[in-house]
Amino acid sequence: MGLLAAAFSALAGASATVWWESEPAADTGADEEIARDVELPDDAEDAGERPWLTGKAGPDIDVVHPLAALDDEQLEELVLRDPSALGAMSVGAPNAGALFNGIQLEESPLWKLADPEHAWGTRESIDFVVHAIKRVNEYFPGSPILYVGDFSARSGGKLRPHQSHQSGRDVDLGYYYSTGPAWYKRATAKTLDRARTWTLLEVLLKETRVEYVFMDRSIQPLLKEYALAQGEDPEWLSRVFENPQNRDSIVRHRWGHATHMHVRFENPTAELTARRSYPILQQAGLVGGAKKKRKPATKPRSTRL
Repeated sequence: MGLLAAAFSALAGASATVWWESEPAADTGADEEIARDVELPDDAEDAGERPWLTGKAGPDIDVVHPLAALDDEQLEELVLRDPSALGAMSVGAPNAGALFNGIQLEESPLWKLADPEHAWGTRESIDFVVHAIKRVNEYFPGSPILYVGDFSARSGGKLRPHQSHQSGRDVDLGYYYSTGPAWYKRATAKTLDRARTWTLLEVLLKETRVEYVFMDRSIQPLLKEYALAQGEDPEWLSRVFENPQNRDSIVRHRWGHATHMHVRFENPTAELTARRSYPILQQAGLVGGAKKKRKPATKPRSTRL
């Protein structure tokens, strides 16, 4: 029990990810609801490997993993005794992965879940979204509710109509509208609440770990224009939004995102936990993919007397 107590203590003490501050089209006029029964073919892009996943943290990344003090033998003991103590795990890639020990986002007066059954994510992803929406309401008291779309299914994996949303690191967030709360409604220059939507995006970029944001090219200039008017650094904004000189921006055009933004988070804790723990869970048969030993072939008994 000493090992378990120590592990629980470590998990509790390091459950919060260290957040850092990022350093560095034409309006169609349409105001319509968009059907959801279509595949979103281009939201499955993945950034690939990040240095901290192999233990080589960059100068701007400070990740102290709650299981770092446990060697492989101690970790295996913890996995077998109480896998729930490991916390949430983001397994594999967003477009080919799973979620273990996921957390469900709860309802709130500040937001509305479009589909509670698909509101499962890692602790980091959930906390990032909650933090950003609360920030908007601190800056703009009395803000209308924001619709929160899909995170992942409870155990991750394929979630139609998406190609991603499989490992608890993706979430669809609605826009704030000047016309009131709405879900899956095309945002335009006439209907987009630029102040609140920019604040939401700004907080996500500066105070959480964002990997990508997918947003229609008709929305990006509206937010950039507003941010510039508020005195935001033009050079920083040129790295945030797509432009002819920068196709490697954080916010990128993807078809199907004029009604919402798709945010993909980095999850240092949940991804590293999966890297270390998932193979043990597989061997123990607690998750899929474990190798089953084949029984030696035997000759069938003869039915003859």
